[in-house]
Amino acid sequence: MRDIDYTYIAENISSLSRIATRVYEGRECVASFDPSHFPVDPATPYLDQFFEIDQEVSYYITPYDQFYGIIHYDNHSLIIGPTYEMTPSRSAIREFMFTLGLKENYYPIFQDLMAHITPMPLELFLHELCLIYYFISEKKLTLADFPLYDSYSDITRQNQPFLSEEKTDSYSFDSYEEAFTEHTTFDFEKQMLSCITAGDVPGLQALFSSGSSGRPGKTSSNYLRQIRNIFISSVTLCSRAAIEGGLPAEEALTLSDRYIQHSEVFDNPEQIMNLQSHMVQDFASLVAELNQGKRYNKFMRSVTEYVREHLTEDLSVEKIAKDLYVSRSYLSAKFKKESGMTLNSYITDQKIKKSMEYLKHTDKTILEISTFLGFSSQGYFQNVFKKHTGMTPGEYRSQ
Repeated sequence: MRDIDYTYIAENISSLSRIATRVYEGRECVASFDPSHFPVDPATPYLDQFFEIDQEVSYYITPYDQFYGIIHYDNHSLIIGPTYEMTPSRSAIREFMFTLGLKENYYPIFQDLMAHITPMPLELFLHELCLIYYFISEKKLTLADFPLYDSYSDITRQNQPFLSEEKTDSYSFDSYEEAFTEHTTFDFEKQMLSCITAGDVPGLQALFSSGSSGRPGKTSSNYLRQIRNIFISSVTLCSRAAIEGGLPAEEALTLSDRYIQHSEVFDNPEQIMNLQSHMVQDFASLVAELNQGKRYNKFMRSVTEYVREHLTEDLSVEKIAKDLYVSRSYLSAKFKKESGMTLNSYITDQKIKKSMEYLKHTDKTILEISTFLGFSSQGYFQNVFKKHTGMTPGEYRSQ
């Protein structure tokens, strides 16, 4: 076996890409190179999941759209990242700081550190992983060989075959190999996304009727996984197009998450393809409703988006009014008229929903969560939480 200097490899990867790279022997970190000089390693919340992955090469996407490359070989591991395609939003950076246990007053410095990470298209990042893995193992990979993991993945389940032997026999992989050699035409995708952004449901239906979509590229040697990969990519594109059309980002992203979770329940490709058709039209219909005034108007969207973006900060009606250049009385009265609830009630409702995410998906204490979300005390947070959900934060976390 060749004598591989993993530390040398990691140091040069970091120097060339300006992306943090670590070397582990077993689960012990023996070298780490971080051009951004983070006070806490951004990979910390995900390390246990990285080591549970038994594929030699994979990539992992965090809830904040950062991605990591993981290479396991000969009792060594290279963990490369984070990087991202688009700079994270203000709220995403604040939430990520919270998961790392960093104090609020560190925000400006941390934001600057995040800005110094080298953005990289995911496809290019995966090509780099292929090259690194080939140098280490002398084995060649293509992008179709990469399994995807994220913070909600059941890694044990994902390591199993996606189709049983019986179901595999029901599909022709020879014809499948031919079917996915052509890529979806750029023009069709562009027209579809334009229809969503414009809320043009009739135009979208006419586009689908034309049957000119072309064929997607191969992303997996497994038919069912291929269909799921295409679905997830489509949801991402459609949600972004809907946001451009005016749909609130939180609503669009929540809807995309629900569709992805729904697709994972199906084990029949036809069901997933049918769901995809409904998903595309759903996003276009929501934008159309906005354009027709059937949903929140521009004023309401600006208020609700402001609340979501600043939810973990010191938030008050007075501050919102000041930042939106309206009077406090006008803001309160108009919000109540448009939504049927007070702005303070809306803020509290959003904080409780966010706390539910933290209780389910982080190990932060109830005190840490209540403090981060700006509640005056843990006791007050628990009372408000129980009023909204019918259970205490502890009961909700343990159910």
